[in-house]
Amino acid sequence: MTKNPFIHVLVNEKGIANLIVTLLIMPLLLFLCFSIVPFFVYSMRLDHMHLIANHALKEAEAVGYVSPTVIANTNARLSALGLGSVAVGGTMYPSFAGSTSTKVLRDAPNPTITLTLKYPAPNLTKMLAAIRGTGSNATNEGFYLITLYGRSEAYN
Repeated sequence: MTKNPFIHVLVNEKGIANLIVTLLIMPLLLFLCFSIVPFFVYSMRLDHMHLIANHALKEAEAVGYVSPTVIANTNARLSALGLGSVAVGGTMYPSFAGSTSTKVLRDAPNPTITLTLKYPAPNLTKMLAAIRGTGSNATNEGFYLITLYGRSEAYN
């Protein structure tokens, strides 16, 4: 009596089970691996914006307020990183609304300078819409909002 080699393959259920599990798990693992990239870009963008905002705060501390020159220099730095001016809902970004716009002297009772930088954030949930998730198709979902405080060093 000869054994049929094809029956042996069908009897080995462990190998087939491993194949089925692999075929089900691999797409999920690939999705998780590729979803790290947009999140990394999102967090690196925020890190670069913090660095630029810190430079702008140092400039603002030297002159005593967030001057048009400080705003222009900050916009130039942001544009160099690919974060140029954009309009969302009729409002132009980057926005410096909430920043100290009048000169504060060093010996004032409250020499605090506020720098507020607001910029649209990318839509991270957009990729969920590709797999029938609850992600929106909007261009942006929210905003980066950075608020820094410093002490004026202006004498006059």
